[in-house]
Amino acid sequence: MKYDQFGVLMRANTQSRAIEEAFLESNIPYTMSGGTSFFQRKEIKDVISYLRVIANHNDDVNLLRIINTPRRGIGRGTIEIISNAARDMDASLWTAIDTILKMEGENCPVSEKIKADLESFVSLIENNTALIGGKNLAKKTRALVEEINYWDYLITEYSKNEKAARFKYLNIESLIHSMETWENNPDNYDANLYTYLNRITLLSRDDLDEEEDKGKVNLMTIHASKGLEFPVVFIAGVEEGLIPHARSVEENNGDVEEERRLFYVAITRAQQKLFLSSCLKRRKMQNVVDCEPSRFLDEIPANLVEYHEPPKEQSPSDALAFLEQMRKNLGKK
Repeated sequence: MKYDQFGVLMRANTQSRAIEEAFLESNIPYTMSGGTSFFQRKEIKDVISYLRVIANHNDDVNLLRIINTPRRGIGRGTIEIISNAARDMDASLWTAIDTILKMEGENCPVSEKIKADLESFVSLIENNTALIGGKNLAKKTRALVEEINYWDYLITEYSKNEKAARFKYLNIESLIHSMETWENNPDNYDANLYTYLNRITLLSRDDLDEEEDKGKVNLMTIHASKGLEFPVVFIAGVEEGLIPHARSVEENNGDVEEERRLFYVAITRAQQKLFLSSCLKRRKMQNVVDCEPSRFLDEIPANLVEYHEPPKEQSPSDALAFLEQMRKNLGKK
């Protein structure tokens, strides 16, 4: 089957990051409908742009994105001066900034205040070069986010909607947590900034090319799937609190009828096969909570369902016994 014959549905956009990362790990192309891909969200692109410029000062595209985000007094006029200087020198913007900072008096095309702002930006990038090597990439990235006062920036940008600012900051926390998980993976022998940026390059590009013969997996919210059908459909997170969604149940005084109709929409998107999954545990904020399968699963006729139990975790004693058996087998020529 081709990738575009698969649909992966979720109740909330917040579920997308883990799914997108799983696709990334397996080199599965996908397209996000009815919402913004986690790695295409502005706050995520901002943080990743900082990491890219720290890794490569001459990355003009990402430097332009962050040079005044959060705002640090470097406006369009200054950026135009820097761009013109870079063009005249046939050099990168970073080199142009460095040249301008070395100019004195009337020869300098910017004011002393702008010069100080540029110096502050350059120092910020250079002082975070420790991100490049060694361990604790997630910890260093969190420190960077705090250093640039990104939370204050969000509060200013969304002064009339603190909830939106908080949601965006939680997205950054989610990114840092996923970075930490990636770093701590025992199979990851080279967890550094360059490796991480190479890993997420495809997800943070705006110009993803369509693969002509294979297409892309369709990742979307249940709401966005109305009117669409796919040969194979996966519904992720069929759990209490997600399907039915806790907020919807609360707003409707415990009535789940609207959520039941939405679940019906989801399961009827499948033409041939339907896979329903739920987590045993899920991270919420800084806590890990137990999850309970959705009550709607009990309403599906038993003869239509095939259950797949999660594999049991291997105990330390079982693992040691397995290794001992392997040693014995290897000892036999």
